[in-house]
Amino acid sequence: MKQTERIRHLQVLLSGNKHTYETLLDYFKKKKVAIGLRQLQRDIKDLELFLGKDERLIKSRGMGNVLKLEIKKIKGHNEQFNIEESIFKTPTNIEDIEKLLSFFSRAIAKKSAVRIGKLKNDATSFNADLKDISFTLLPFNIIHHREDYYLGCYIHKTKQYSIFEIKQLAEYKMSRKLKQYDYDELVLGYRNFAKGIFGVTKNIDDNIYSIKLEFSSVLGAYIENFVWHHSQKIKHKDNTVVMTMKCGINRELVGWIFSWMYNVRIIEPPELKAYYNKTIKEIQQINKKDMLLYRNIFVEKQ
Repeated sequence: MKQTERIRHLQVLLSGNKHTYETLLDYFKKKKVAIGLRQLQRDIKDLELFLGKDERLIKSRGMGNVLKLEIKKIKGHNEQFNIEESIFKTPTNIEDIEKLLSFFSRAIAKKSAVRIGKLKNDATSFNADLKDISFTLLPFNIIHHREDYYLGCYIHKTKQYSIFEIKQLAEYKMSRKLKQYDYDELVLGYRNFAKGIFGVTKNIDDNIYSIKLEFSSVLGAYIENFVWHHSQKIKHKDNTVVMTMKCGINRELVGWIFSWMYNVRIIEPPELKAYYNKTIKEIQQINKKDMLLYRNIFVEKQ
């Protein structure tokens, strides 16, 4: 049994039910699946990559200090309390989005490829890889991020993973299954790929950097209340807060740093400092001109 198949079994077993490593090993033994404790522990670690945004792997200690595992759904605060939402980034056409969500949810469930007849706009910079506006993709998941919906996928033609804002995908239709690919291996590859991205935007290169940012004490007290990336770690240093994380450098990361203005300082890596300073200079130059033209960040200026 492949690892992705074992992970699917673990998802079913642990959803709303508590299990120990011993009971999980017994389950696989009855299924005649050869797996040891160390491999099971690695599977449990990778399982967290497959959980939904509203799911958490809960670990607790029972009688005899035995570790118990369970997947629980976490209710959003808006569901529990009478909370009014702001109009910020409210979609102008809900019906179009619901139609897209319904279509791609079915495609994911069927493991079906999708033929895209047209790719519109630029939300995540991944369109820089595509010379043609029509292409075939294999969808893996729908991501709800910053009040918008994105599709994580594999592009058949470029053999690369990508993430697109869902409204970018136009003239779409179900296609044949891509039988020459191992779907489970592609899913696992996509999950590892997504771990290296800050948000949903394409990285400037294939490197994963050790990011280190220093925030003023007041802003840092706000920053440490949220999860911004799965790898983040927070430390207090004198009167400041230091955040470290391991991810690629992309437009979203730089824009996020800009949003904190003069209350944040980039400590490392030098590549992020250079990219940040270069962006500041280019923004200053653009604001001196009378005309504004679109330019993808992965296309060099003429």
